[in-house]
Amino acid sequence: MVKKYLVYLIIVFLCTKVNCQNMQVLYDFDQLPQTLMLNPGSVIDYDKHIGVPLLSNVYAMAGSSSRDVNYNNLVSDAEDDGDIVRNLYELGLSTSEIFLFNQQMELFNIGLRLKNPSYYLSFGMYQQTEGFSGYPEDLADLFFRGNDQDQDGIPEFNEPFMADDVNSVFELVGVFHVGINKRLNEQLTLGGRFKLLSGSLGLQSGNNKGTYFLGFDPLSNRPYQHTYQDLNVRLNTAGFLDPFDLSNDLGNPSELFAGLFFVNGSMGAAIDLGFTYKVDDELSFSGSILDIGMISFQHKLTTIEFEDEIISSEDYYDPEGNELDYWRTLYLTDQIPLITEEKGFSYFRSPKINGSMKYTKYRKTKAKNYAFRNVACDEDYTGDILKSSYGVQVYTAFWPKTPVWAVTGFYSREFTRFLSAKATYTVDKFSFYNIGMGLSAHIKRFNVYATADNLVALTSIRNSNYQSVQFGMNFIF
Repeated sequence: MVKKYLVYLIIVFLCTKVNCQNMQVLYDFDQLPQTLMLNPGSVIDYDKHIGVPLLSNVYAMAGSSSRDVNYNNLVSDAEDDGDIVRNLYELGLSTSEIFLFNQQMELFNIGLRLKNPSYYLSFGMYQQTEGFSGYPEDLADLFFRGNDQDQDGIPEFNEPFMADDVNSVFELVGVFHVGINKRLNEQLTLGGRFKLLSGSLGLQSGNNKGTYFLGFDPLSNRPYQHTYQDLNVRLNTAGFLDPFDLSNDLGNPSELFAGLFFVNGSMGAAIDLGFTYKVDDELSFSGSILDIGMISFQHKLTTIEFEDEIISSEDYYDPEGNELDYWRTLYLTDQIPLITEEKGFSYFRSPKINGSMKYTKYRKTKAKNYAFRNVACDEDYTGDILKSSYGVQVYTAFWPKTPVWAVTGFYSREFTRFLSAKATYTVDKFSFYNIGMGLSAHIKRFNVYATADNLVALTSIRNSNYQSVQFGMNFIF
């Protein structure tokens, strides 16, 4: 039996879903092992590292480009998920709005310098949940108001509702990776990383098109004609639904966890590339491109598609505040041209580009202790020098139809050999006053770091449309 959250899936996953993965505070910060995940060509001054299992990198980010999409507005007078979705709709969003989500947790992360000291090898595994969605304004209008958009009791005829803005992707994956970093000379460092992906959950809907509109035939006893025309609308899912009755089929936590380890046949691959170039002792440039690859889902498949059709009816679409039950009833009585199949699906991952220009200043210190850093790896780096850096970073993620960009100004400073900090100011689609901060501390060979973004909103986080936090622990030698 089709449960009512079939329609909830369609409207929520296509309208309210969730990377951004712009970790601008962590990027090139204090030479932490995790900076290699953002730029495999980062400069490395240590000999090896071992991340604390499950705690070497924990990251969560969620955001909406609309300042009105925040916790307080979404849960206002809400008794269930349907009320939350309605609250979102009543914010009056447009097709230019986007929603992003990213969560990561490293299971392990290890690195070591090879016999040739110019090479540094790193490998590990992390779990990632990532999603993106545009806001399909026409679909949301139809879902909540039907054919009577002005709610005056008279339907509007020949008013088109377009499917072009239905655009979403979501995945829960395990990522196994191995990377190599090589210092070619005193100026240039290059790096690359290969990733194997294991898909546990997947959802994708993109490149949709087509039109729905209401017609009228005064000569028929079923005068309303619902016309679905030139449709190419598809929602692909893996692990979400039972393909026979479209009921919930997420499985138990152990099943989802097992899906991160290549047990269900959903796999993919990607590569990361990066570099750092030192013009001189003070000026340097770096850049990376991440996630060049694709993933294919082949387990627990359900594909929901719309077909071209003209359906005669005695009524027009009028949810009258009971949207989930209303659309479910139409589906059960074959009044919506919706079909379900079991189909595998694949898509290219959305590549991300990072770049930076950094100016570094050096200052003398009486301390001869250089913490974890291997002075022999950096001829310009002696034990009685501390660094301060400032510059600009740029970021772009090429999500379907909607590139997401950010520009960040930063200042980082080594206060002592054991304590470093980085401050950032970021302008992007989410905020024009995003202030971030990162701290990294070393206790002998043990390192702990933490970062947070959009600090201005922390005092009223329930009214914030964007937030990210991150922390981790490593042993660095």
